[in-house]
Amino acid sequence: MNNIMRSQMFIMKQKIVSLTAVFIAAVVVSVTGFLLNPNLAEAFSQPGFMAMFIFLFIPVIVLCYSYSERIQMYEIMAGFRPHQIILGKTLVILPSIFAFLAAAAIVSLINDRSLQTVERLLIYCILCIRATLCIVFLSPLLKIGTFAPVFSVMLLMLNGSDMEAVARSPLSLLCFGQCTLLVRDITDGFMIKVIVSAVVSCAIYYLIGYFTLQKKIDLEPHKFT
Repeated sequence: MNNIMRSQMFIMKQKIVSLTAVFIAAVVVSVTGFLLNPNLAEAFSQPGFMAMFIFLFIPVIVLCYSYSERIQMYEIMAGFRPHQIILGKTLVILPSIFAFLAAAAIVSLINDRSLQTVERLLIYCILCIRATLCIVFLSPLLKIGTFAPVFSVMLLMLNGSDMEAVARSPLSLLCFGQCTLLVRDITDGFMIKVIVSAVVSCAIYYLIGYFTLQKKIDLEPHKFT
């Protein structure tokens, strides 16, 4: 698995300029939203939404380049198991999302340390991690179309202006739908929905990625030694 992590880190070094630009853009949007918006609920729902969307280009850039360079084929031929491939990629991507969330947490808590802000921040962190894991876990299936999981953004553009409609629709189970709903009061029911849907969706994404890789491994009769 160390070789998998090294290969992904090599890709990140190759793409350091693009990845740094994306990271800075996401942090700037997030920090600016918290500093300039007197209503932190709207800051999480609007600038926070956009910052999350921008940040997701980081795993997309890394994973798409990995597939375009056929790195996954070598990982499979080298005999790595599905869980090693997925976990290795996850461990390389997660530090960047933690750094992004740390910046968002510091700025938001400086402005407001109320219970509602802490709850919104916790939910926002869960949603960002969920979205990142979605891209990583589904990448074996979607390959260079890794960005497909964020299709919910386009759906929200059609229905995102009416929060009540979003809350009653299936969009409330999606990551970006729940992010836009942070503008509303945080209830215990909403927190439970966020946590349960995140756990269930990540489990489903992981299984899809795992069995997709396993199928590719089963089709590869020769392994490098």
